[in-house]
Amino acid sequence: MKKLILALAVLALTSNAAFSQDDEPELMAASPEYVLSLLAQCKNDAVEDEITKSEMNSYLLTCINDELEASYYEAIKVLPKEG
Repeated sequence: MKKLILALAVLALTSNAAFSQDDEPELMAASPEYVLSLLAQCKNDAVEDEITKSEMNSYLLTCINDELEASYYEAIKVLPKEG
């Protein structure tokens, strides 16, 4: 009986440890070319959505990060420079 209880306790501890690991995939940085293509796409969306100049940077950053998140890439903190 003690062996059964011990076996159940070990099983409970090991299964809990297995499920406690972080299941989120590690995100990679998107290539600069991809981020610039998202910037162009988001600028087109901004025109369609009639975004004001004062709201533009915030809108673009949110738009780009939403697309990056959907593709499992790291978010960016600043808008890329076009050049």
